[in-house]
Amino acid sequence: MWKKTLNKFALAAVASLFASASALAQQPIILKVHSFSSPQAPEAVHHMLPLIDKIAKDSKGRLKLEFYPSMQLGGKVSDLIQQLEDGVVDVVITLPGATPNRFPLLQATELPFVNVGTSAGQTPAVLEWIQKWLTTNEFKGIKVLHIHTTDAAVLHTRTKPVRSMADLAGMKIRVPGRFVGEAVKTLGGTPVGVALPEIYENLQRGQIDGMTINWAIMTPYKFQEVTKYSMETPLYQNPIMSLMSQASYDKLPADLKKVIDDNIGIPYSTGVARKIDELTAPAKKAITDRGNTLYSLTPEELAKWRAAMEPVYKLWIAEANKRGLPGQQMFDDVLALTAKHGRK
Repeated sequence: MWKKTLNKFALAAVASLFASASALAQQPIILKVHSFSSPQAPEAVHHMLPLIDKIAKDSKGRLKLEFYPSMQLGGKVSDLIQQLEDGVVDVVITLPGATPNRFPLLQATELPFVNVGTSAGQTPAVLEWIQKWLTTNEFKGIKVLHIHTTDAAVLHTRTKPVRSMADLAGMKIRVPGRFVGEAVKTLGGTPVGVALPEIYENLQRGQIDGMTINWAIMTPYKFQEVTKYSMETPLYQNPIMSLMSQASYDKLPADLKKVIDDNIGIPYSTGVARKIDELTAPAKKAITDRGNTLYSLTPEELAKWRAAMEPVYKLWIAEANKRGLPGQQMFDDVLALTAKHGRK
């Protein structure tokens, strides 16, 4: 009798173990996504949130991306890459200039006046350039899930338009990174680093006189409320990067790796970029509806600004050379690829 009872208990225990193992096997793999920007930002609305849904659907619920916007997991924007490399998170959304000295090579793609002017044009140029030059250095240990560039970034100011370098002299201008900062300095302004969530308050209090930022981001952050003048002359474009830890990717089973790979790539990123470009005209309308002024540099003044950038280009070339890379060739390739995709 007792043997039958023991056998029943043994069978029940084995069944329980199998059930537990089966339940564990059905548990979804969760990847944490940490972003510098808000859930209303274009990179969330037109990229990450739809991608989360698509990956969940294609994996039949086996792979889930948990989205933490606005630095909800803590730390500063400059900490995001370290969080990725330390395995605190699996994916980050960030900008090249947000982590000082981490992506100086990539910042070639946001040097003033080397850009296409549209996200749909600049995005494939940037991705092709990264694939050619950066996969074994700045992106070592990182899987690029997606990069799109902003639409054109321009100069927005509080109290006066900037129609010449003389007008910019002494003005405190928020910049996204080192080389745009060097450009502002060359033009006579004073570059200031301010994190995106803090820009509104800095402008409102007059702690900065203006900012360089793209059109599409103006309305989600209500920057048209704290600026009065926007220069329509395109200056540069920032890459917005969704980067995954290569280690996190390598841990996935082959079929889930395929789910990710089937949902990324240059065609996908260019499709997101087209949606970003659709935000430019409504942003300009929101700015003018508030009574703000749009204006452009004259061709003569623009020629002076372009000429003034030569020392900044040389500074970037020297940075690449210092790292044992062919700086001039890489810079020339930026020009060639952006020209290929529409730069005039």
